[in-house]
Amino acid sequence: MTLHRPAGTISDGDDPIAITPEDAGWTYSGLRVIRLEPGQRRTIETGVDEYAILPLSGGGAAVSAEGTRHVLEGRESVFSRISDWAYVPIETTMTIESTTDRPVELALASARATRRTELHYGPAEEVAIELRGGGQASRQINNFCSPEQFAGADKVMCVEVYTPDGNWSSYPPHKHDDSPDCEVNNEEIYYFRIGDAGRTTYT
Repeated sequence: MTLHRPAGTISDGDDPIAITPEDAGWTYSGLRVIRLEPGQRRTIETGVDEYAILPLSGGGAAVSAEGTRHVLEGRESVFSRISDWAYVPIETTMTIESTTDRPVELALASARATRRTELHYGPAEEVAIELRGGGQASRQINNFCSPEQFAGADKVMCVEVYTPDGNWSSYPPHKHDDSPDCEVNNEEIYYFRIGDAGRTTYT
């Protein structure tokens, strides 16, 4: 199993990131980053996957499903502000449409699920912010789709972590597997963006 996937190695057409449970060799978790040109739209059948949709850069997009349309304001980059987001359940046809005059990128985090819940829009101002750690292990956690913040998902959980220059992001060392001393068994995908609002590189 290859755990590190460098930028450019798991693209799919115009999408810079595309990884499924089958690609990774595990059971639940997936991640797709889509890039839409101005006015472009993408229709996706969720099937057995539920999705948390988070704008990354370029502005916002509209998410339409089940007769409703939610406009995500989005943001200039992941370093500029906390973003609003949307949850889309399994067995749903959703359409994502760019609402900006420049390319927009969105992360579609997914998990295999069995329970169908309700479509949800999460405003940026309702995202719970947590400061974790201390010293060079301090970081900011934006709990937009953690179980404590949003109980409407079946399996998927997502957070953003802002780590200051020179700090560690996962200290003290820990794990989320099925070993006897572990409280939870979670598959985890870490998608890194390094830089600032003016200059950003991807890894």
